[in-house]
Amino acid sequence: MKPHWLLIPTLALLLVSCQGLALPDKLRAQAEPTIVYALGEREGFRSPLEAGNLRPACPALEFASGDYTPSGAQRKILEGLAAAWSAEKPRYLIAGYSQPGLPEDYARSLSERRAQAVRQILIEAGVEASSLQTVGFGQDSAPSAPTPGGVVIYQQ
Repeated sequence: MKPHWLLIPTLALLLVSCQGLALPDKLRAQAEPTIVYALGEREGFRSPLEAGNLRPACPALEFASGDYTPSGAQRKILEGLAAAWSAEKPRYLIAGYSQPGLPEDYARSLSERRAQAVRQILIEAGVEASSLQTVGFGQDSAPSAPTPGGVVIYQQ
């Protein structure tokens, strides 16, 4: 009987050697990952994938590459948006985007941090958290932003 410490390298070698094998079409279809988008409707919010339902609530907030902290000028825009919110209490979708050319995971994380930072400022300015939904789109382009790296706040 072989010691257990030899089993792991043996299995690793076996798995690496099997990577080049061709799979039958039926098995290949089962092996390929299925992408599931969890951007459907949430109570009171429309899906962000239905762009016809969304319109920008303010100018797009542009960020320098790698930055996710809103500037003083952006904070003033957000405070104005929060003041307008108190009159009608609309729901906002805060969509973060990142510049192209970044690693995919980092781009998605950066876009989410941007959206969350904007959300936090709006909450501090008086907008109810239940009226805000955030999403980070990473390097996907913002249809209403002049450049790809920033945050667009959509009113629903």
